[in-house]
Amino acid sequence: MTDLFRATGEDAAAAVGTHRPARLARAGPPPDDGCAEVRQAVVGPALVHHCAALLSPAERARAARTRPPARDRFTVARGLLRSVLGGRLGLHPARVPLAARCPACGGRDHGPVRLMADGTDWRLSVSHAGLLVAVAVDYAGHPVGVDVETAARTADTRLLEPRLFGPAQRPRLAWLPPGERRTALLTAWTGAESYAKASGTPLGAALARIGATVDDDGRVAVARPDALGGWWVRAVPAGAPGHVASVATRDGTRLRTD
Repeated sequence: MTDLFRATGEDAAAAVGTHRPARLARAGPPPDDGCAEVRQAVVGPALVHHCAALLSPAERARAARTRPPARDRFTVARGLLRSVLGGRLGLHPARVPLAARCPACGGRDHGPVRLMADGTDWRLSVSHAGLLVAVAVDYAGHPVGVDVETAARTADTRLLEPRLFGPAQRPRLAWLPPGERRTALLTAWTGAESYAKASGTPLGAALARIGATVDDDGRVAVARPDALGGWWVRAVPAGAPGHVASVATRDGTRLRTD
């Protein structure tokens, strides 16, 4: 990965618009403890420029057909994914063999992305919203899901509040200050989205199964494995202000976020 990918939080916000030189980092071989990892990056001109050079011809064509800011998010997401995988495989990111296919129409210019390297069964997940992109890789071959959202989705999630939190939890939610309540809603929403991605569960059913809770200190917990048939949904620190991120893995999977 590059130094640009390493920027998070306040450092990431400050890095947007800069043009520091990018250097490929050696991430080393994949972990051997059956773990998954989540990496995030903040979209900015320097990173978009760097990542565009890492894309395949098909990915560049897809980006060219997309309007900004979605084009920039796609470019950084694929560049970040290629950098993570390239570091683990010992390949330059541009040479990482990726392929996409839509499960609905069979199109190969969109849909979930897969790693096509021989001898690996790594599972991938990608998400982007606002200025933040995130990728997740499970090196044990278990499905994984990651989701990020921004505060701009608060209006949508508030309508889903009855489905995200049970009757006993909604009064606790109502007591929270507006900012904390927004974060709680987004945490539950991204938890449902990440679980749906990892498990293949329709989003409506995922929303019904999450059952998020709010403790006395306003912290949100998403459903534990015993409630989701062995899936574990966890909130992870978001790499940009005003964003929330969650990841879903199989129970027992160790998660690396740095």
